[in-house]
Amino acid sequence: MTTAVAAWFQRHLSSYSHPAVRRVLFLGFASGLPFPLVLMTLSARLQQAGIERTTIGTFSLVGLAYSLKFFWSPVVDRLRLPGLDRLGQRRSWMLLAQCGVIAGLVLMAMHDPASDPLGFALLATFTAFCGATQDIVIDAYRIESTDASLQGSTAASYQVGYMLALICGGAGAMVAASGYGWTIAYLIMAGCMLLAPATCLLIPEPIALRDRRVKVDPTLVADTIARMRARSILVAILVTAAAGAALHFALPARTSATVIDVSVGVILAFELALLLLLKAAPLRPLLEKLTGSVVLPLTDFTARMGMRLAIPMLLLIVTYRLNYMTMGVAANTFYLDMHYTLDQIALVSKVYGVLLTLTGALLAGWLVKRTGALRTMLLGLVLLTAANLFYGHLATMAGRPPPLAWLAGGISLDNVANGIAGTAFIAWMSSLTSKDFTATQYALFGTLWSLPAKSIASQWGRIVDAIGYPAFYVYTAAIGLPALLLILWLLRDPAARAAEAQRGAA
Repeated sequence: MTTAVAAWFQRHLSSYSHPAVRRVLFLGFASGLPFPLVLMTLSARLQQAGIERTTIGTFSLVGLAYSLKFFWSPVVDRLRLPGLDRLGQRRSWMLLAQCGVIAGLVLMAMHDPASDPLGFALLATFTAFCGATQDIVIDAYRIESTDASLQGSTAASYQVGYMLALICGGAGAMVAASGYGWTIAYLIMAGCMLLAPATCLLIPEPIALRDRRVKVDPTLVADTIARMRARSILVAILVTAAAGAALHFALPARTSATVIDVSVGVILAFELALLLLLKAAPLRPLLEKLTGSVVLPLTDFTARMGMRLAIPMLLLIVTYRLNYMTMGVAANTFYLDMHYTLDQIALVSKVYGVLLTLTGALLAGWLVKRTGALRTMLLGLVLLTAANLFYGHLATMAGRPPPLAWLAGGISLDNVANGIAGTAFIAWMSSLTSKDFTATQYALFGTLWSLPAKSIASQWGRIVDAIGYPAFYVYTAAIGLPALLLILWLLRDPAARAAEAQRGAA
């Protein structure tokens, strides 16, 4: 029996011992550590420093860097850093970003937010920018360092490392702050972050990058420019402006509206620059650079997939995480409103729940390899929908706290489902990228899913006040329906199945 179990593990889970998969575990930790320190943990520090709630809410805009990283990802993807060429394209940017994160954390540790909130906000923004830049590089490295057969395992390994970092930068930092103060806590976190540059210096540059030219084919750039039409760009500008205005007024929450305003503003600036450069012959070199770094990654995706597949795939990216994000931001408040104690929530949600998320992530890595990313995404989405409906039923027991087993049951289903769905989603998006534009395309996918999901999720309080928790959780289950239908369509479409099989064999 023991021999049979060992043989099963060797046959099905041996990919987790692959050197590239092990490396991604440490990179996932490096990627996840800065995130809570510039958002959730930072909010606790600001509250203890006596900063008013309105200002603390404004600090959440620091997280914009993670949602808008697509807009500087082409620089990271194409530009070589002088003086660091020996490290390679990916590792040089990785090391620079990681050193920036460490420096930012040290400076935040030494700075008093109460005496100089503006200066502290600038330090937090700098740290978040470096953390988001590190994410761009690590995502590209993860995709380029393994073939398609290992994308599920590397996504799971990344998720495990990322979750461990969230625990370290969240609960770990708060425990350290409770005992030694925030200065020591942030210095300890900066020390933990030293694992990142140590990993960067020990890992090899992806083989795909060694032979890839940083400059794209000039003929391809010229052909792309020749197909551009000023009229089409002008229409795109009008559509972008109209969509931005509609979203701005549809999202009364200040933070969400600002996120949309900044995003639309950057897109409009890019479209206007493209229009002006297209009509100004002396600026042709700038147009070529803009086309090669930003336009080609976008047209490459549609050219490889075809518009018939590209549009539903992009729509799936936009919609897939809507129900989880909307449900997730309401979780802690919902538990408290159901009269569970903080100790119960901490035990079940923050300890037991995290372990189940890690279990779901590892299970997803195996499922992606066995059944494919889309089928695993379907399973994760169905389980998440069931978790939403379970919470809706739990909400009908208001008046006294239901037995703790009910909370444990909901969190079990929720966290395992999220581990499966999140890992499969990462693996699927990774399989869609081209090795010629890895960082830019994956950063675009990240922006496409995070901006709508976070913006819609920000309205959860207004929705609960209007319809109550039971109907709210039915609503969060319902907004996952478009993604469910898109997955089913892609699984049944012959062209989509052939494309997925081709990517899996690549």
